[in-house]
Amino acid sequence: MISIMSTGNLSRLDPEEVARAVTDFINATIMARSRPVRPDDDLELAGLDSMSLLKVLLFIEAHYGFWMPDEDLVSDNIRTARAFAAYICRRSA
Repeated sequence: MISIMSTGNLSRLDPEEVARAVTDFINATIMARSRPVRPDDDLELAGLDSMSLLKVLLFIEAHYGFWMPDEDLVSDNIRTARAFAAYICRRSA
């Protein structure tokens, strides 16, 4: 089951909870059950491609209320689920 935080108050996001939600989403909708990812796994090495990245970006938009602009789609922000979480928490602060 995907654990998703409320979008009502973004300033109170917990990075660990966000990392767990992003990881759960990736495992539930993108990865094969036999190959789940963990929050610190390199997503490209795990097999996520550009279409998978788009799904993650749509998840972020739907659940955290903003779109990641192209200039923020850099390795430091998207390499792992934890990197996505750090970005989401920075952006929402």
